[in-house]
Amino acid sequence: MNRSTVLLIIGIPWATAVAVLLMVTKIHAFSGRVHWGLLGSACICFSIGCLARTSVGLHDMA
Repeated sequence: MNRSTVLLIIGIPWATAVAVLLMVTKIHAFSGRVHWGLLGSACICFSIGCLARTSVGLHDMA
């Protein structure tokens, strides 16, 4: 795998987290309710992106 593919794979969870957060804010604006399950999903996607980035960083250090 080349470097640009790795960076794309790392960016996908963060992009998904942003998209889910935008959905949560849009749903909240229309219904006035916060969907905690979607918010939790966004947090999980963000943490997967952080873990992937940390793994690549540790691999580059080795």
